[in-house]
Amino acid sequence: MDDQTSPQEPIPELALAVPQDASNLARALDLEVATVSAWLTQGLGIVARYGSRIVGLAHLVDDGGHAEVADLVFLTPDDVDVITALISGSEQIATELESRTLGISCLPTSPGPAYHRDGDWVRVLPTRIVVPTADDMRAFGAVLAAELDAGDIVLASGDLGAGKTTLAQGIGMGLGIEGPVISPTFVLARRHAGAKGRPGLVHVDAYRLGSAAELIDLDLDETMDQAVTLIEWGAGIAEDLGGSHLDVDIRRSGDPDGKTRVVYLEGFGPRWQDVDLSPLSELPLNTISPDQTGDNN
Repeated sequence: MDDQTSPQEPIPELALAVPQDASNLARALDLEVATVSAWLTQGLGIVARYGSRIVGLAHLVDDGGHAEVADLVFLTPDDVDVITALISGSEQIATELESRTLGISCLPTSPGPAYHRDGDWVRVLPTRIVVPTADDMRAFGAVLAAELDAGDIVLASGDLGAGKTTLAQGIGMGLGIEGPVISPTFVLARRHAGAKGRPGLVHVDAYRLGSAAELIDLDLDETMDQAVTLIEWGAGIAEDLGGSHLDVDIRRSGDPDGKTRVVYLEGFGPRWQDVDLSPLSELPLNTISPDQTGDNN
């Protein structure tokens, strides 16, 4: 019997448009050249393509901390992949522009669960922080610790060597933990007592765990109410561990020396609903002198 497999659906590719693209975009999307030219002059254009075929365009405008998808055009109205890609691309670019919120005025229904109705569909964007060195990452972790309470769950994401354990060291500093905070790769979870009046830290490495059930088997619920639980590699398996969590996504910046990281903070659930994390992006990280040194790891 022949193996019957469904052909993989193509994924829309995104690119930024420049004013010189106005004629091609207008022709492909059946728009006036003057209209598209005005969009690209007054804001940013995000183009969706299948191969060389243009299938959609988002017009993004940034206005002092609030970004707006003012116009959204796509060839096939029911192509959810194109719509999703254009919205996701708009969110990413607005975050890089350090906009605090993104509004979408041109869709009748909600673009996703992160959006709420406030005239337009609006969502709070991740907070973006540039962290130049490993010591700065520890300093940032110490600053972040001041925002954390017992019962909080932090999911730290990033590739190998991005700085997840370095972040954990900083959070440990901020909680007043004595002794080293090292990667729990081989023991899966380490428990640290906090300073008097501060929660402890439960530091988990989920890299070798394959499911949420394996995470639950670590009996984290026994200490969760008394500690901050930080889970490295927790994305995809730990989101339902509690009713709320804070995502910390650490990415390499691409700078020549390879040290700078860009951190994206985003809270989910009732715990973080009314917490404004954006002031963290404005703090000078070098105001804290870490007592541990080393490279991002």
